[in-house]
Amino acid sequence: MLSRLPLEIQVKLFHLVPSSALKHTNSYFYTLYNNLYYDKILSTFGEDIIQVIIKILPWLKLYIKSLDAFRYECRNAIASRLSLEDKKFDSSQSDPNPLHCTFIKDSWKYIYSILKNKRLFAEYSDYKIDEPTNYIYSHFVEINRTYLLSYTKSLWLAPGSYNLNIGLVIKHGSGLGTTKFEIKYQDEKDQAVIQTFYPPTNINEILPKQQFCFLKIGEFKVPDWDQSVKQKKEPERHNKLRKIQFVMEEIGLYLKSGFRIFFLDISQPSLLFNEFDLLYYSVKESNYKHFINLPLKNLYKALNYVQNGGTSDNLSMQQSLKLYGEGDPFEIFNQYDRTFLSEFGEIEVLKIEGHKGEKEVFTYDENSLAKYAEFFFENKIKNRYFKFSTIYQRRQFINRFGDFELDWKDEGSSKDSSEKICTYDKEGLKWKIPILGEL
Repeated sequence: MLSRLPLEIQVKLFHLVPSSALKHTNSYFYTLYNNLYYDKILSTFGEDIIQVIIKILPWLKLYIKSLDAFRYECRNAIASRLSLEDKKFDSSQSDPNPLHCTFIKDSWKYIYSILKNKRLFAEYSDYKIDEPTNYIYSHFVEINRTYLLSYTKSLWLAPGSYNLNIGLVIKHGSGLGTTKFEIKYQDEKDQAVIQTFYPPTNINEILPKQQFCFLKIGEFKVPDWDQSVKQKKEPERHNKLRKIQFVMEEIGLYLKSGFRIFFLDISQPSLLFNEFDLLYYSVKESNYKHFINLPLKNLYKALNYVQNGGTSDNLSMQQSLKLYGEGDPFEIFNQYDRTFLSEFGEIEVLKIEGHKGEKEVFTYDENSLAKYAEFFFENKIKNRYFKFSTIYQRRQFINRFGDFELDWKDEGSSKDSSEKICTYDKEGLKWKIPILGEL
């Protein structure tokens, strides 16, 4: 009966109850639900985002394709209904509709989450630390006896509320509590607006050692634009984002040592951190390969370069708006990671002719990508721990999802039959992908 209702009413139902099971009733509603995320992309980021997406298609499709490890059936239901086919990369940009293909038009929800959240992976050019006792490896930063720690990154965010998090591993750890985190942007009058955060002063004592920890630093908001002012400066632009500068630096002469930074995470509000007031969660594993998704790292590198117009430091609103989306991701092709499939197969670089000259693109073996995706997404790490800000929130979580401490009991030890094993994120995916959210 619902399928016979006018389209406007069906759309209204999704917006009124976005978490309902209606989208799972058949392929029609599931496809409609997916398509509504395309509308949300335009309304959230502005029409200029479409050209940005087109520029990063090779990296975006590679990452979306890797998600088939856990969502192939769902994605294929949409692709089959819309009769989508995969398209080869068109460097000449002669395709009138390059987004009408598999891994794009069947994946708008995941594309929205990539654009809405930002995960800042370790890059040598972004960090300033003492050397040679400290090392910025290919994928993470090792902090070992330094008094200097400074990190700066420019990025674009849509208006809304965000959590600021950090993913790291503490070996013995000292000095992390004297680190300052700043979110800086310029308002319509080109005046700097700064929001500052500090981790708990006893953070070195409360974080577990030799484990991956995902720690919440704070919450911040990016305000809506005053569109009347913005349109006067750039009337031809349809961009609703703000350019943000993120800064992490030491605020005193305190020695920092004994921890690894995997990434900094800017994400939408989530059930754990915002409703249950979670301080951090940890996973009993420290190998970066389980936590740094290299196709996602390449994708965010390309996305940030395009959005920043090939530059990174100018926060002036007028200059930022003019440069937005002008970057060419192929200009930094040598900076993308090419080795993430080396353990599972081969990856090659081909040169092709485009309308702006010769370009290089990745080619890879489908089975190799599937093996990497299986390793990253289907490798379920059992031992998890959740640290809440209050005992009340901890009890609320356990009452709803079960006792996570049961994961740490040996298989041979006796368990009370009345105890409920934690069912939250049984597939272990929530910390591996950007937060999806709802309509």
